Amino acid sequence: MEDTIRRRKLVRELVARHQITSQEELVDLLRKAGVPATQPTVSRDLEVLRISKVRAAGGLSVYTTPEQPALAQALRQFAIGIDASGNLAVVRTPPGVAAAMAAAIDAGAVPGVLATIQGDDTVLVIAVEGTSGRELANRLTAIKEDRL
Repeated sequence: MEDTIRRRKLVRELVARHQITSQEELVDLLRKAGVPATQPTVSRDLEVLRISKVRAAGGLSVYTTPEQPALAQALRQFAIGIDASGNLAVVRTPPGVAAAMAAAIDAGAVPGVLATIQGDDTVLVIAVEGTSGRELANRLTAIKEDRL
């Protein structure tokens, strides 16, 4: 039982850190981490953990956890582009992902963010007075690239 718990914890961590596109890829990552598993075992783990596939930036279908993804993970997986105009940062996502991205930005407590507004594939990030959209775009890019 402890092996199962350990493997499932690692599966969650791997899905959070990597853009995994297949169960075979996940089996390989587990093996490299010293945790042997078969594709049927990984399939059951994914079902139990409620991990599913979503369309990510670039059109890939990748596994994601059911919880609201952390901001860095959301930006890495789903931000197609980050730009700025005036007091706005603009985050482009694949269709249908903007609401989750806006929620991740709101939950991320990024300094200088007043609010977010999302459409289907675009999030407008509104800066507080005294912060430019370019500053916000740079912060979000730094978070995406693990430079913060």
